[in-house]
Amino acid sequence: MKTSLRLLVAVLLLNITSFVRAGDFISVVLQANQQLAPITVAGDQILKIRNFTQDVGGFNRGFVSVTKNGLTITNAFVASIEDPATAFLLDPVNSFVVAGPATVTVTCGDTTSCFISYRKGEN
Repeated sequence: MKTSLRLLVAVLLLNITSFVRAGDFISVVLQANQQLAPITVAGDQILKIRNFTQDVGGFNRGFVSVTKNGLTITNAFVASIEDPATAFLLDPVNSFVVAGPATVTVTCGDTTSCFISYRKGEN
């Protein structure tokens, strides 16, 4: 009984935990059409997105929106497509930098999942 309870707790923790910190970088797994909470970039900071990928499939790609000085760019950066069956990227993975002050939102496409790694740093 104790073993099965421990196993159940471990499985629940793994399912709930989709937010990981590796050094200064923050990595998040988003499910289909899920939106990450807005990221506020202060005037003396930058936001660097190192990796934004999504599984192959679906019609719409994940995208990053940037709002700065009252103007919003909806598709400022789009997710690279990765085929998990072959483990190959179908698009290059590029970095994206946003200088503050700005508000950044990340939305996953209508695929299985998206993965993003980013960090905020001093300007």
